[in-house]
Amino acid sequence: MVAHVPGERDAARRVEAAVFLHAFGNTPEVMEEEYGPFEARSRFVAVIDEESGSALGAARLIVADSSPVKTLVDVAGEPWRLPVADSLGAVGLTPRTVWDVASLAVDPRYRAGAAGAEVTLALCHGIWRYARNCGVPGLVTILDDRVLRVLRVLGLPWQPMAGATSQPYLGSPASTPCVFVLETAEIEVPAARPDLVPALDRGVLRSITVEPADLAPTRGTVDPQAAPPDRPEPSSPPRRDTTGWRAPTSHRTEQFANPPGT
Repeated sequence: MVAHVPGERDAARRVEAAVFLHAFGNTPEVMEEEYGPFEARSRFVAVIDEESGSALGAARLIVADSSPVKTLVDVAGEPWRLPVADSLGAVGLTPRTVWDVASLAVDPRYRAGAAGAEVTLALCHGIWRYARNCGVPGLVTILDDRVLRVLRVLGLPWQPMAGATSQPYLGSPASTPCVFVLETAEIEVPAARPDLVPALDRGVLRSITVEPADLAPTRGTVDPQAAPPDRPEPSSPPRRDTTGWRAPTSHRTEQFANPPGT
């Protein structure tokens, strides 16, 4: 889903903050300094447990406008000092058209085994489908190298930006600026991982229900508090089937296939 009402956005921010504190030591003060200036342009893709209302995982997207997104600001400075326009031009993109996957976080309790894979796949599907629905030609991000390896295993063609190298970044010992061209992904994902196409492309998952309406371009764009009192609330979020489900007992499981975040 794309978080649309305040409660959904708050749940996404909570899991983002918790994961980045645990994985990279990013305190609330650091998160505010880094992401606060982009808050008005942030939209959140989230997997939310309908029983508890908590987010199992979330990704922060920063949308394009007349000023650069966070990743492009950061890669233009130290340690990379990339010529942003040239790096994006190498894959047919421009700075004013790309969106930023500024964070990707999965609650440590839901990373192990099949459950963790489901949450990661659901987030990847949500990012890809929402960007396509919004007509976005490409995405940028700075990925922790462990996460980059996982996404490549999933067949997602995140590639280093032209001229980028792996460098320490915001508590990550090794991160790489990357770009994702949606037109390329539509060709390469089915070729690389046909077994994952139902999940990545169509959102067909075993334990998480994805409603297409929850990834519509209008999601995340309206201030719900400004809506008239008699206006119906937006459609409910993607639901995790919690029938017979119990929370894992391990709170700090680290698995290569289920990374802590970017």
